[in-house]
Amino acid sequence: MVKMSKTKRRIKLLIFISFLMIVGAVKGQEITTFMKDGGWCWYQDPRAIINNGKLIIGGVSGESGDIKIGIYDLVENEQLGSVVLHKNFQADDHDAPAFYIRPDGSILAVYAKHGNEPIHYYSISSPDNYLEWSEPKKFIHDYNSKNKGVTYMNLYYMENEKLLYNFFRDGPNFNPAFITSADHGETWGGETHLLTDGLEGRNRPYARYLQRDSNTIGISFTEGHPRNYGNSLFYADFKNGSFFNVDGSKIKDLADGPLSPSETGKIYKGSGIRTDGKKDSSAVNSAWTAAIAKDKNDRPILGYTLYLNNKDHRYRMASWNGKDWIDREVAFAGECLYPIESSYTGLLAFDPSDSRNVFISTNADPSTGKDLGIYNEIYSAVINNHDSIESIKWKAITSDSNYQNIRPIAVSGEGYTVLLWLGDGPWKTYTDYKVNVIGLIINRPQKQ
Repeated sequence: MVKMSKTKRRIKLLIFISFLMIVGAVKGQEITTFMKDGGWCWYQDPRAIINNGKLIIGGVSGESGDIKIGIYDLVENEQLGSVVLHKNFQADDHDAPAFYIRPDGSILAVYAKHGNEPIHYYSISSPDNYLEWSEPKKFIHDYNSKNKGVTYMNLYYMENEKLLYNFFRDGPNFNPAFITSADHGETWGGETHLLTDGLEGRNRPYARYLQRDSNTIGISFTEGHPRNYGNSLFYADFKNGSFFNVDGSKIKDLADGPLSPSETGKIYKGSGIRTDGKKDSSAVNSAWTAAIAKDKNDRPILGYTLYLNNKDHRYRMASWNGKDWIDREVAFAGECLYPIESSYTGLLAFDPSDSRNVFISTNADPSTGKDLGIYNEIYSAVINNHDSIESIKWKAITSDSNYQNIRPIAVSGEGYTVLLWLGDGPWKTYTDYKVNVIGLIINRPQKQ
């Protein structure tokens, strides 16, 4: 028998303690309603932030199409209410706002319709009261066609450039692009094409963004929509106007053109099959970006979904260990949420304070794939680089639900970690839902 070293025993003990902390924090807790009547897609970030002891949540009303912001007092454990930024905007969860905390403590919210118009809308809160917001302003792109609209807002600040970036999908190219602000969101400009799909025809890469450090944005992306193409998964860093591989080697300058998938490393190889995009199914063996985080060494961790068929999706993770990508399957994701969007799953999320803590939504047994019913439940696990689906122990957070529990996100700040998801009401499609933002406070700051 091979004896386990003291170091390995200590690591395994710490992992077990971490798992017990998650389970202990969840066990016995009642699920909290943090904001009523709000929905979101998963290509806008950050959708929720913590500042001055308050949890600020953005969403789109499924009933009215209002752009809403909810405020929850984490110190007093009470909902402070919500404010409508834009009344009757559009009943579409792709329109959810993204947030940025400005230097004076005020909050910037940026949002747009789902590709219907070339306009970004933005508003700024009072620094002292997050229920008070300015009248929305507009940034209008110089696109000729009304059909060339923008969507998917993502806000990240580059410290050495002193620029706030808004990454989004543009209209003319249907590709990821950005605009910047030198005054923390008061004014905008400088639209630039960031990524290209590298395929023939009009395709739409799907990107998730990560603030790896104060001057670097990590980007996980695909060639297109899995309904149209058997996507592979790619990753690159963007900083100081240039693209880099994850190992730090330079790819090229943005001045030489947007980044194509063929110019960077492929993490997962999809089927490359093209479809007409009109069937109630997706291209077999197609990857789709879902979540992105970093470990304690600021190395990226990618979460993504894999489509096999409408009743069989998988969750996968790819972790950069400093030398190689460790890519593996971690859970069964169950069946699609509805056939027209055959690649829609319940999704997965990482804990920003400790990316080993992973949360998923599925209607299958995460470890075996056994069908557990029509509604997705939320599960948690601690996952390390050496773990795969065979070794991961998933723990149910919800069970026997009457509605879907989908699209989890975890938010950390000021010693708090909050797990949020959409539930407590019917969710049928991205334009037909009546859900609340619900969840659990997993960690609180330790008392001095």
